[in-house]
Amino acid sequence: MKLCVHHFEERNFHNAWAKAIHTVLREGAELVIGGGNERKPIRDSCMLISLIGNAIKQIEAHELHPHYPFRRIEDYCREFTRPFLEEYRAKPEKERFSYLYFARLARYVPLADAGSTDQLALLQDALAEQVKEHITSNRAQAITWYVPSDIQSSSPPCLQRIQIRYVPERTVDVHLTWRSRDLFTAWQSNIICLIEMLNREVIKPNKCSIVRIIDYSDSLHLYSRDLEDAKKVKLVPVSPQELP
Repeated sequence: MKLCVHHFEERNFHNAWAKAIHTVLREGAELVIGGGNERKPIRDSCMLISLIGNAIKQIEAHELHPHYPFRRIEDYCREFTRPFLEEYRAKPEKERFSYLYFARLARYVPLADAGSTDQLALLQDALAEQVKEHITSNRAQAITWYVPSDIQSSSPPCLQRIQIRYVPERTVDVHLTWRSRDLFTAWQSNIICLIEMLNREVIKPNKCSIVRIIDYSDSLHLYSRDLEDAKKVKLVPVSPQELP
């Protein structure tokens, strides 16, 4: 057995999800992740998906595939905001999640005795400098991983890195890198809320727009419990402007 690797480009956000599911169902490796009492059988692929054209508009409009199981997208996107972070930080420790993406990005504190870093503010400044100087940089990135605590954690962040690449004039590539990803219940909502956050915090303040999203997952998988429901997911009709 070997790990599977797949990549494709798609102009329709819903069909990107459906095609990824069909690919994993057809060609994904059957593996077991987790450990101890949490062994989880999965169908798995290493996958890169390039989203362009109308897919960007669908993401920004919070559109979901008719068969996508998670529907509370507005509630989830609120977790990627500064007001929610302040509410979250006021909660007792036992009421908090194992991690919060927005906390890792806006208040990055890898060690207990270290000061916090607002990586989103740094990304906004870095993009502003690229626009001003009419250059592109491969240094404008934010990370979520805490060394050494996350490697010992039972629930470390799935999202690892965000990179914003400036493409003159006034457009950007957004690159998302994941160590692990639940394709069936998390893929669309993850992208929608991250892109809303990046537009609000980094991209729109610099009067830029997204021209492409590169979504890369080391492990994009379907849990065995979701396989039968995943088999029901169909492609949706596309408009002429979405055709290659």
